[in-house]
Amino acid sequence: MQQSARDELKVISQSSGASLSELPGYAYDARGGRGVTVYVIDTGITPDHRVSVADHQQSIKLTRFQEFRNMPGRLRWLYLPGKPEVEGDDNGHGTCVASKVASPTFGVAKSANLVVVRVDAIVDQIQTSSAIAAWGVVARDITLKGLQGKAVVSSSFSRE
Repeated sequence: MQQSARDELKVISQSSGASLSELPGYAYDARGGRGVTVYVIDTGITPDHRVSVADHQQSIKLTRFQEFRNMPGRLRWLYLPGKPEVEGDDNGHGTCVASKVASPTFGVAKSANLVVVRVDAIVDQIQTSSAIAAWGVVARDITLKGLQGKAVVSSSFSRE
């Protein structure tokens, strides 16, 4: 039980009809996501993003991937052909999504392996051609690594 969980995590593991104020925390299986690889096609991860601490009253600045440093699964990056291999997130959306997937503090699948597929956003939108290229990179990686049936892909961005 993750007692200091944010409200959006608490409601995931509770029965319908429960009052949010009565929820003790986020009940989860520590093995959740184990053996699964989650590809997050998005704007990357910001290495020094700010995150609210458990009491939600103050912010702390995390060191490089601090939010993900104790995750049970692995973290790796994929890039589009011909694009710079930058570990960062100029937009912030990818950081949020990746955190909700597999981070020890905010993730719903805390033991999953996480693959960040960075796609540059232009004026807060992803070009359709870049999104299609990202799906191709992911499909190739899944095939090369033998992850068919063991992979999930998240892509939650606007298109041009």
